[in-house]
Amino acid sequence: MVKVLAYCFLALLPICQSACADIFDELAPAAVVCVGKDAPDAERQAANLIVEALRKKSGSVRLLTDEELMATPASESGKWHVIVVGGQLINSVLLTYPSYWALDREIHYAPLGNMPGAPFTETRGFYVGGFGYFFAGHDVGFVEFDRSPFYGDLLLSLPPEQKASCEAAPPLRFLIRVTGSSPNGVLLGAKRFVETRMLYGLALGPPRWPRPRDLWNLDDEYTKPDPPTWIPKGTYSPSGSTDKNVAISYLGWLMADRAMYAGFLELTGCKQVQMWRAKYKTEAGLLDFNRSPHHRASGNELLVVRLSSPEEIQNALKNLGAAATITVSGRTCYRTAGVRASARDGMDTVEKPNLPANVAIARVAQTGKERAAPLTEDSAPAYILPATIAGEHYLILANFDDDYAEVLLSEIVRSTSTR
Repeated sequence: MVKVLAYCFLALLPICQSACADIFDELAPAAVVCVGKDAPDAERQAANLIVEALRKKSGSVRLLTDEELMATPASESGKWHVIVVGGQLINSVLLTYPSYWALDREIHYAPLGNMPGAPFTETRGFYVGGFGYFFAGHDVGFVEFDRSPFYGDLLLSLPPEQKASCEAAPPLRFLIRVTGSSPNGVLLGAKRFVETRMLYGLALGPPRWPRPRDLWNLDDEYTKPDPPTWIPKGTYSPSGSTDKNVAISYLGWLMADRAMYAGFLELTGCKQVQMWRAKYKTEAGLLDFNRSPHHRASGNELLVVRLSSPEEIQNALKNLGAAATITVSGRTCYRTAGVRASARDGMDTVEKPNLPANVAIARVAQTGKERAAPLTEDSAPAYILPATIAGEHYLILANFDDDYAEVLLSEIVRSTSTR
């Protein structure tokens, strides 16, 4: 979680970097891929694609049918990261544990004759919260991380003394949904998950219709590009660390949704060209949901915002409350004002509000008023780095413990210094 900067940092020493890391290193040792017993060929191909990629990391990866998974006791399935592949009516796990954010409108609403409460709304096609509505017949893949319901069942089955001990609880486990509007859409989602390590977002197939960017939709243009290649994708140790096990590692990236675009525009007055979210883990692992790859989690994250000009960068910095300046590897960074260090004590294992951290602190800095809930160390990006890379203009917001924010931003400065 993010600690408040109470002092100016010294110039960084060289940092250590190992081989590239990603979410498959985290998942593979305890991964199970689940596909529908009667899944069509495209969905089976999607499941096999994920299995093959995971088995490059660990030979213990298993492929189960939905019936086999549902018949497994929680004492066993609760110890797995479960990757569920398929359509909403083909895979019974997805039918039992549906996403809160995606649905096939025809399945849910056409039998009713109209959309409840909004009869003027189209009832066909695929809808994903934060990205909007896609026409019927459009191949759309969707990838989403969530807490595993099997893990929740496992926790409920623990003896009272183990339930009361955070140290004795089993490690956090996830349900990863790889679904879509059609079997081909599911395959598109699986390919993007495997090939780019997209942890949350869409994969679109042809034809593409540019939808208007409004309150409910994100234009298709914003759901296609992958993140910049210079986002750190390795394992990094803070300068001065004497423990070789102290490090931060890349997991993957999340597609920014309509709420993120709207929130940044509202707070800064600056219209983004593109946004991405990169997620990491420390040597402590994924111990709480706020640091996880779920899209509602804001801890251990780089928010990368591409803007149209240097003037927009300066306007955004001003409106985000970028107060103090700090030097990181010879470059000027900023930190936001208004965060109280005392509020972080004792909060390590407590879930925080889902308001994105960069939005929460910006609102405080902008209005001068605290939220009703106490500010915690997760309420702010510790650093904001403005950068022009290959002629494009970025704001990079880092929400980490101080040392980890410092080491990642230094890696960005190092790797882009010649671009």
